[in-house]
Amino acid sequence: MRRLTLALAACLLAGCHNPSPETARQQTARLRASFEQHRTAYLRSVEDASRLVPETLAWLDGPAVSHSRAIALSEARTLTDNWARIYFVPRTMHGQLRFDRYTSQPVQAAQQRVLDLLRRSYFELHEYQRYCQYAAESGLHAASPGRLPPQLEEFRRRLRAHPPFADGIYPLLDALSAHP
Repeated sequence: MRRLTLALAACLLAGCHNPSPETARQQTARLRASFEQHRTAYLRSVEDASRLVPETLAWLDGPAVSHSRAIALSEARTLTDNWARIYFVPRTMHGQLRFDRYTSQPVQAAQQRVLDLLRRSYFELHEYQRYCQYAAESGLHAASPGRLPPQLEEFRRRLRAHPPFADGIYPLLDALSAHP
């Protein structure tokens, strides 16, 4: 009997138990609340990224190759700042939310999926910011007039192939809330 009690205590301390349905509902609500405080900034960043893709493509197809270097570099700096501003939203969210702990398996899985989405998003947005930074710092000087350097050609290809930015977090959280 003593061994069974010790084994049960060890399992409970290690988190081997299933939380009650009420605990799972509370954890689902806590996970949603932790994201709600970022909702406005996050959804605005998705909209801004969607708007910035065609703006960046228009710059790569036009001013980057046809305007004076001073104008092209100035616009590259502006795009760098815009991509950086967007990048910091999912990066900040990920940094603040990754330390939350949950005992409910579905909540843990949803949190991990959301953190993965945020991580992929900020890595990609940071790459876009770095392409523009490359152009602003030296990239446009490396190409002959009327042409883009290979790195910026790659950036243009990536932007053209990118699916539209969309909110992937809140549909996941809504699905979790529907099945506590």
